[in-house]
Amino acid sequence: MTDALTALDQMSEDIARLAAAVTRVRTKAVQPVVVQPTASAIARTYFESVRFELSAVQNRAGLVEEIDFVLQTLLQLGTAPREKEPYLGQIAELQPYLLEATVDIMKARGNRLLILSQTERAILGTLGKMLPLAAASYEQVLLDLAQGKRVSWRGTAAEIREVLREAIDHLAPDDKVLASPGFQPEQGQTLPTQKQKVRFILRARKSNSASVAVAEASLDTVDESIAALARSTYRRGSASTHAAADASEIRNLKRYVDAVLAELLEIS
Repeated sequence: MTDALTALDQMSEDIARLAAAVTRVRTKAVQPVVVQPTASAIARTYFESVRFELSAVQNRAGLVEEIDFVLQTLLQLGTAPREKEPYLGQIAELQPYLLEATVDIMKARGNRLLILSQTERAILGTLGKMLPLAAASYEQVLLDLAQGKRVSWRGTAAEIREVLREAIDHLAPDDKVLASPGFQPEQGQTLPTQKQKVRFILRARKSNSASVAVAEASLDTVDESIAALARSTYRRGSASTHAAADASEIRNLKRYVDAVLAELLEIS
């Protein structure tokens, strides 16, 4: 039997694979053969390696029941051709439950490595419902920083940049920004930049100019921090020096990303 935390990681990977497979289907109905093997693997991993330990966590019976229900629904959907929406809806519902399960099991084991702030918890929950894959990436960033044992932090920087990009692109699709009154691409560009998309989102909500300016400045800092992190790889001599300095830079980068995400996702 696989360790529960390892099993939860595997489930998250399989869920991402299932979502991608469903999204790629070009016909109206998704055939069972597309989803049955992966859905069955997800359920088997959960029931064999996760459910027993999660059931033993105090006051988490409700979470166990929710995960049970979603997995049973996924398996039932896979018995006949279905439209995409029911699958994607169940996948979006399952991802935040798995994040909760991971945190609960870690806490029950006395592992205090991943203690979430109120803002982090809100970002995870909102992303889990809106963009499950981005939520998984954000969780990975939190785990990387909590454990602090990475030799290279370039992957963590890529994860956090991708989380922000996905959230911005979801809230401000290219076509909507291009069609907005008075929009003009920046010089040399044919599509909206990330800064233009942030401006579009906040102005559509009638946010004040100060909020827009702060969000844009934070986005600039994120870009500058990622570029500086990449350049530092070539300046530092030893891996240990890389790791210590880059971890500090990633923490600073995350603060700015959290600030932008909190504004875009309307988290107080």
